[in-house]
Amino acid sequence: MDNKSEVQEKYMEFQMVEQQIKEVSQHIQELDNKLMELEYIKMSLDEVGSIKKGSEILAPVSSGIFVKAEIKDNSRMLVNVGGNTVVVRSISETKQLIDDQLKEVESMRDSLLIKSQQLTSRAQGIEQALNKMINEG
Repeated sequence: MDNKSEVQEKYMEFQMVEQQIKEVSQHIQELDNKLMELEYIKMSLDEVGSIKKGSEILAPVSSGIFVKAEIKDNSRMLVNVGGNTVVVRSISETKQLIDDQLKEVESMRDSLLIKSQQLTSRAQGIEQALNKMINEG
């Protein structure tokens, strides 16, 4: 194999690793967004728990769409646990579910950060090898 084809092969490998780095970075950003959302939910649970019964609130129907609603019971939450199943949980139980999700998402994020560091090191190694091949060729 001549030097030119070796350089091309290394460059293609470098591009592939760069693409993987971009994908991992995107996943990390998505997980960061999920972490912020979960933290917001925890804060909202605290706020709901402090609202007086009978108070009028704006309840979200969809993104940017609200309906006026009255608080009848703010000590129990209806939690979707999947498969179209809803269970009743206290605020503290609901916050524990959120904490569990936070830990899971943080763990996935940590794993992706490690993978990103490994890919970055690999890309740097490929780049050094490419530079050496080009300078020697």
